[in-house]
Amino acid sequence: MKNAVLIFALFFLFNSCKNDSKDVIPEGRVLDDITLKDYFITSIAFDKKGNAWLGTLSQGLIKFDGKAAKVFDSSNSAMSNAAIMDIEVDKAGHIWIGSNDLMEYDGVKFIRYESKQFGLPANHVRSVAIDASDNIWFSCSSFQSGGLVKYDGSTFITFTPANSKLPGNLIQGITIDQSNQVWVAFNDGFDEGSLAKIGLDDIISVVGSKELGFKPYNFGNIVINKNNELVASIDYGLSSLMITGRPQIFKFNGSKSQIVSLPDEQSVIYSTQSIYSDKNGNLWASFSNADKEYGIFNGKEWMFKKLGSSGIFTFAESPAGEMWLGTGDGLYILK
Repeated sequence: MKNAVLIFALFFLFNSCKNDSKDVIPEGRVLDDITLKDYFITSIAFDKKGNAWLGTLSQGLIKFDGKAAKVFDSSNSAMSNAAIMDIEVDKAGHIWIGSNDLMEYDGVKFIRYESKQFGLPANHVRSVAIDASDNIWFSCSSFQSGGLVKYDGSTFITFTPANSKLPGNLIQGITIDQSNQVWVAFNDGFDEGSLAKIGLDDIISVVGSKELGFKPYNFGNIVINKNNELVASIDYGLSSLMITGRPQIFKFNGSKSQIVSLPDEQSVIYSTQSIYSDKNGNLWASFSNADKEYGIFNGKEWMFKKLGSSGIFTFAESPAGEMWLGTGDGLYILK
């Protein structure tokens, strides 16, 4: 998703169509009224106290406890109003923000890790992940430039195709599996999407079209599900073709991939925006298709719903088990 957030954002802001939100929620859940209305929510993370940290398209960082919100932006902090692409929280409760730079908030002050000052290859950070040892992994890249950075709290280590086995520069997503292996998705050319797995002692292995059995057009976001499988969305937002039947989501268990089929995919044009796997193993996916705004897949069948928003750009599950949906016009909470 992160690669296409800005494109989809502009599209939905100018082409959204509001729908009645009655009878549009998953069975067994109750929909709260929209909150933080008119904020464009791009990312969500929770700290140990249950506070939500929300990234926005251009409106700063929001701390939200479910009742009151505090906004950090260029008027009251070191945050700029650049798009926040990702947020993670470490064991100490520090907030790590992927934006025009990597930012850290320790609860008192913000630290901006500027590329020139810290010897990083680029400014733009679209993805952040934190492993079990509290190493911060983040993208620091653009097309055919930069790469992946690991920060252990004192030293930055940069991986690029020039000094490692990374298959590309442009990183779309990073996630950590249950074995504490780092997975990275690369988009350095259409129909050339590839994955890298970084294991013990930072040994890198590459997963490409040969291992996957097909050529991913362009990665959206990647997540790890309950079964420790990698789940990835495929983004066709930059494609000039609007055709049916193209893979939208797939699973990879480390040795083979499996396409996650969508109903009537030979006749319905899906355009996947974001995916998320909840603690029960249900897969959540949002689409730009107005008739199928988002869906939940339980492993056997899909259930599609309409929220009545101008697009869902991120999902997150709260410590209380609520599903939080970040949209182009605010936040929705499914309890």
